[in-house]
Amino acid sequence: QFFVQIWQCGGSLEIHPCSHVGHVFPKQAPYSRSKALANSVRAAEVWMDEYKEIYYHRNPHARLEPYGDVTERRLLREKLKCKDFKWFLENVYPELHVPEDRPGFFGMLKNRGMANFCFDYNPTNEHQVTGHRIILYPCHGMGQNQFFEYTSHNEIRYNTRQPEVCAAVDSGTDYLTMYLCQENVHSVPENQKFVFREDGTLFHLHTQKCVQAQSNAYNGNPAPLLRPCTNSDYQKWFFKERS
Repeated sequence: QFFVQIWQCGGSLEIHPCSHVGHVFPKQAPYSRSKALANSVRAAEVWMDEYKEIYYHRNPHARLEPYGDVTERRLLREKLKCKDFKWFLENVYPELHVPEDRPGFFGMLKNRGMANFCFDYNPTNEHQVTGHRIILYPCHGMGQNQFFEYTSHNEIRYNTRQPEVCAAVDSGTDYLTMYLCQENVHSVPENQKFVFREDGTLFHLHTQKCVQAQSNAYNGNPAPLLRPCTNSDYQKWFFKERS
């Protein structure tokens, strides 16, 4: 929050490689961990303007979190003539990819044939988010590891964290594996391009196959695989924002 607040209100935050930063721990924290979510919601409500919806899409439970009265904070922002969040994205963090979140193309990616199963991506090492396969897991409606976005550039993006990763199909395999998304959306690799067709099929352009829900696919677990296209409900997919 301070990072955004400082920049939007006329300051700057600099990184000095030779500086030393210390942290003094108080005997008692000024707030409990249970208020961490409320604090992040307050920050979104005060500083992110319409972009707060991107936060809520990925954290649907946050919409229900009581966050108190932020009128005073909004008045302070107005008094200090702070810039809007769009300015921050364009001038301070222009390299950040802003999700499109087009209606009907983000949220839980569910299968019609395998009811209540969703795309799920949960790498065991948070510092190594690439190279793992997408599985299918019972839908939980909490966003996070089950939040995906289909972009206008034919990508299936997992972007609840940085860096963003995109579904791809390695040569000689039928699995969907996650790799870094291209910074230039106009140069998306062919093996990362999918067409979300009107009938609900996800058509992989490079292999000319469709994504199908398979109950016993990866280490005995359900997973999406590429298969020759049919009219099966196991090849029909749809997005749902919340459960």
